[in-house]
Amino acid sequence: TMCKVLIFGCIAAVILMTAAYGASLGKPTPKQQRLEASITDLELLKHIDNNFLDFYTPNDKRECNHTTLACFLKELNVLKQDVEEEDMRHVINIEKNLEESYHQSMKFSVLQDPDFSNPTCKKCESNEKKKFAEFHREMTSFLQSMQK
Repeated sequence: TMCKVLIFGCIAAVILMTAAYGASLGKPTPKQQRLEASITDLELLKHIDNNFLDFYTPNDKRECNHTTLACFLKELNVLKQDVEEEDMRHVINIEKNLEESYHQSMKFSVLQDPDFSNPTCKKCESNEKKKFAEFHREMTSFLQSMQK
């Protein structure tokens, strides 16, 4: 009977540990936190109203995440040339967070598929040029799709 008590004790300990570790899985990953922060910062740029600048605006979902993200990053540099001081901080935050996600996904893509530079993915410059409001909407939608 001592053996049974010991075995049940061990099983109970394993179940408790599993429950404890399982609970911590609910915490957002660093990637999710970066995406969330980027979406929040992007929302704070919604008011920008510059109708003289055009942005290459990708609208690919899913299969071209990597090139889409790279394009948005590239276009944020265009935006950086033209924002007020108080908005600059948000643009820089988005850039930092997305660059981190970009490099993470780059490592992952290369490991997952050596030929990940998908020939069907458009180059940034072959996307339609749109005004900031549309660019903002597409980028927000893209980042939200990456959260899923």
